[in-house]
Amino acid sequence: MGTDDLSPKIEDLSIQSPLSISNAFLPAGYELSLAIDHQKPNFKGSATIKLSKNPSCTSVPQTFEFRLHSKNLVVLSAKLVIEGESPIKLSIANRRELQMVVLTCETPTEEILSKSPKLEISYMGTVNHIQTYRDQTYGIFRTNYSDSVEGRSDNYIIATHSQPYGARTIFPCIDEVNVRAPISLTITALAKFKVISNSPLASQSYIDMTDMATFSFNETPSMPTSTFGFVIGDLEFLESKAGDIPVRFATTKGDGYLATYALDCTTALLTELEKIFGVPYPLPKLDIVTLPFFSEGAMENWGMINVIKESIFIGEDPYTGVETRQLLAHQLTHQWLGNLISFDDYKYMWLTEALATFVGDYALSVVGIEPEDSSRYDIGKSEHLEAVMDVDCFYGQPIPSLNEHMNQVDTGKNAKTDTMFEKTSYDKGMVLLNMIATMFQLESKADTIRPFFEHFKQVLTKFKYQAIKPFDIWTSLNEHVSFDLPTFVHSWIQYSGFPCLRVSADGAGLKVTQSRFLYDGDAVALGLENAPYNVPLAIRAKKETGEVININVLLSDRSTKLEIKPDQLISFNFHKQFYYKVVYDPEVTSHLLAKMKANEMDPLEIIGLLNDYGRILGQPFHKDEESLFGKNQLITLVSIINVLASESWEINYEVLKVALNFLETINNIMLHFSDYKQFKVWVDAVSLKLFEKIGSWDKVLEQEDIDYDRVEYECRNVVLQLACESSAAQNVAKKLFKSLIHSGVAKKFVPRELFSSMFNVTMHQANMSDYKQILALVKNSNVSYLKHTNGGSQQLQTAAVSSLAFSRSRDLLNKTLHFVDSNIDSKMIELALIGFKFQHDTAHKELLWAWYKVNYDQWVKRSLRKGSDWAKQIHKALTNITKMVLGEIMQYKGEELQAFVNVKAKSLPPHGLIETWEEVQADNEERRAVAMFYNDMVANL
Repeated sequence: MGTDDLSPKIEDLSIQSPLSISNAFLPAGYELSLAIDHQKPNFKGSATIKLSKNPSCTSVPQTFEFRLHSKNLVVLSAKLVIEGESPIKLSIANRRELQMVVLTCETPTEEILSKSPKLEISYMGTVNHIQTYRDQTYGIFRTNYSDSVEGRSDNYIIATHSQPYGARTIFPCIDEVNVRAPISLTITALAKFKVISNSPLASQSYIDMTDMATFSFNETPSMPTSTFGFVIGDLEFLESKAGDIPVRFATTKGDGYLATYALDCTTALLTELEKIFGVPYPLPKLDIVTLPFFSEGAMENWGMINVIKESIFIGEDPYTGVETRQLLAHQLTHQWLGNLISFDDYKYMWLTEALATFVGDYALSVVGIEPEDSSRYDIGKSEHLEAVMDVDCFYGQPIPSLNEHMNQVDTGKNAKTDTMFEKTSYDKGMVLLNMIATMFQLESKADTIRPFFEHFKQVLTKFKYQAIKPFDIWTSLNEHVSFDLPTFVHSWIQYSGFPCLRVSADGAGLKVTQSRFLYDGDAVALGLENAPYNVPLAIRAKKETGEVININVLLSDRSTKLEIKPDQLISFNFHKQFYYKVVYDPEVTSHLLAKMKANEMDPLEIIGLLNDYGRILGQPFHKDEESLFGKNQLITLVSIINVLASESWEINYEVLKVALNFLETINNIMLHFSDYKQFKVWVDAVSLKLFEKIGSWDKVLEQEDIDYDRVEYECRNVVLQLACESSAAQNVAKKLFKSLIHSGVAKKFVPRELFSSMFNVTMHQANMSDYKQILALVKNSNVSYLKHTNGGSQQLQTAAVSSLAFSRSRDLLNKTLHFVDSNIDSKMIELALIGFKFQHDTAHKELLWAWYKVNYDQWVKRSLRKGSDWAKQIHKALTNITKMVLGEIMQYKGEELQAFVNVKAKSLPPHGLIETWEEVQADNEERRAVAMFYNDMVANL
């Protein structure tokens, strides 16, 4: 092959390289002028691009050549302008397959490098018309909308979306995230329109003899093209200030009042973020624009955040605003992290987004716009960590390591934000950031993670207006901690999964061993990488003097020994903020239970202990680890619940909520998969203890307003249900039910959190009159009942229908079965049978089984009628009923169920029975794995 054959290939290779490397010049600034008619599908544009020498250019061409990204643009003309010289007309070559335009001339490149050249380009582009929520809002897009004032549909909005590669559809540019430059913008549009962009409006001048005007904006700071944008249209403003920063919400006409809550949140958050970062908001103004259509949902354009209006518009109830607050906090954080500084590659999007959420949630906790933003902050982080662990512990479907994600993610020219964003990596990113911040907290012996942000100020100051790598952040922060932060981060980015620590008594001390945790296998046996993680042990212990101390040891080996006596230990994993589980041998556990009973263990530590044991119930384990897993998990959980029900433990409802969740799970398993009698005695006793310990039921019955602790009432709901055999609990439920039914007279408030226990316990002792009243609610929810509750009609009906099979009366259960059969084509009708899952009486189960067998064939035949919506609904109901009956309620008749499945599979057309049967069998394996330790558990009650 000769050189002539090679040259085109070399050229193709070069032209596909990043333009930030292949170009001899880089943009030093863009001056854009756009003429946009809201009724036309195209727009006219001109761009003046200042050029500067590119120090990263790998191969400088002999004659001038400059490549720009361009997609769906028609470049009409291009000139190279050098001060004091005649403009040079440039040749234009469109490389549409590369989304690129190449501009060339015969002038030697070396002659231009030492000067200050500019490009002047005129072009035309496309305005995409958006008509439905399914249409992609990308580049420049327009839509009309109906306003809330007159209902007119001739209102228009033209907006932009540039991330990741949409800017190239707006103007020729180097559309790479590592290239930043200032942007000046001038827009010609209808004079009556409001026009908004990244920077403040500098001037508006009307064009004589037309209804058009020219809107000119100040130059932006150096910024990536991905956060450039503008909005034009029929908008109204809602304005305020955050300190000296003007803050505006631009809304669709007539809707400004719906953004009042969001505006108040924004001003409070913006002020607090300046304090958290120690760096002023980087721009002279902030606009937030609400759009009627926006497929991205939200976009953090610098100085002009775009959001879909439904995420911002809130009525009078601020309790519906948690997602709005989180969205605003996230987008505002991006004004520093993602805009003031940005990453140089989209493969780091997981970190950009994780930072925005992590910092935003912290800001919300500090501002405390609503009480739960502060009170549930640490709990929320712990819950998030547990949720990620629940997904990240399976051999068959592991979450890729962050390093694997970065190597696999497609950031090519056709990528979109939703294809580059991967939620599990984003979730793990937040876990990683929280671990780092908590390490800073422990090193500083602080009460919060604020020391992390105090040092992050250095990152923002050092790298402002730059595109950086994550390593730049870690090395900068590393100056302020005693451990090796880059190595710590590398460990958690490099390896999949998370470890489980085994803690056992070792003489007068403790032995700690780590190994990768898998719920459904063993890393060593499966031949998986099982390298030690960098694990912050984050120990709390009590010295012999009584002083409680934090010991922060970083475990990087397989195991270590600690000179901490078992009776001194309070907890590992400070506030359960680190990404690992801990299991203890029984000797150590006994000391932890004593600490818990003495109220020396923090609520988050108890929650961590509950989750470490409860979330892995039923997990297979090695025989040599029987003392740590299996029966030890069940015994530990019920022992903790015994402590929580004791008189000495001080109630914390967040702890109790988690414990009750596991108690319900264990109770439901044992009800169907064990002898249950002894356990039922314990459940009834401990439930009554909790019912009496919580107390203040008279206050609940006399409540008249919405002001209450929702977590507390969620706990009350479960306890009331569990204590249903108690006459005291039955009396409370009956009074709640009467207050609801006679709300117009009694005017007593019934919280929605108590709906299910109120109906279920009432039905447990119901007579025919009670049953008819509840059934009437099922058939037609009376809205008059909603005057003195914060529950909706759907919540009320769902709770009512779900209670119908909780009755102990055979006659009433028969009525429920008849009701289900008569309404088998109704949505969610299977909820009426849920109560059978809580029936311990075998006679009641047999009643359901006989009814199911009698009706099964006719249900199947009705569900198979083609082209019928109600047939599809019957199929859904039948499938869910089958899962309930075969999977839980009647599972003790294994051989009879198998025979039933075999007969029906042969005698009836295919209808999904085999698949459903296999599914419930698989689910029951885990339940049986828990129930096999029933005797060991009841021996320790």
